[in-house]
Amino acid sequence: MNFEKIKDWLIQYKVCVIAALVGVIVLFCLKVNTNSQDELISMNTASSSSASQSSLQASSVAISASNLKTNKVTCDISGAVKNGGIYTLKAGARVADLIRAAGGETAEADLSSINRAILLKDQDKVYIPVKGESISANTASNQGSSSVSNSGGEKIHLNSATVADLQKLNGVGQKKAEQIVAYREQNGPFKSVEDLTKVSGIGEKTLAGFKDQLEL
Repeated sequence: MNFEKIKDWLIQYKVCVIAALVGVIVLFCLKVNTNSQDELISMNTASSSSASQSSLQASSVAISASNLKTNKVTCDISGAVKNGGIYTLKAGARVADLIRAAGGETAEADLSSINRAILLKDQDKVYIPVKGESISANTASNQGSSSVSNSGGEKIHLNSATVADLQKLNGVGQKKAEQIVAYREQNGPFKSVEDLTKVSGIGEKTLAGFKDQLEL
């Protein structure tokens, strides 16, 4: 091998060789940079797509929760119905709708003592009595339940009623009746029915359930 000729050739064409090497290096760098940008764009696109899907899913869940909250009521019914239990109905449903959902009333049911037109609220508890049964005895412990008794009938005198008398009020059990009597004995006669909200455990919502049954 003639090294002298090779050396002379390299010296003669060194500029071309260097230029070729530089060109190869530049092309390699451009290719690497292009691939990196493509990968970055792909990653950003995937991330954006994932974030968009997550946002849509979150919105869907929120809408579903909102619909459940505003368009449905879940209530408990027991007593003289064919299939007592917990039922979910459309908002705006009435006691009559809940009775139908439970398979209807039994032959022993006393529907004359309840108001089937009352609108239901979420978490209401409704009791259907049998003939000859006093509904107050069965609803006394059901705090926060729907008042399904007719509001008409004998009024209870708030300032003279006994514990037993007060238990005839919708949603008032023995303990709450005793609290009312104790408050009256300690503070004197009630000046208005609304003063019952001063008794522990009786708020405006609870009072509204039996207010029409009272008088001073």
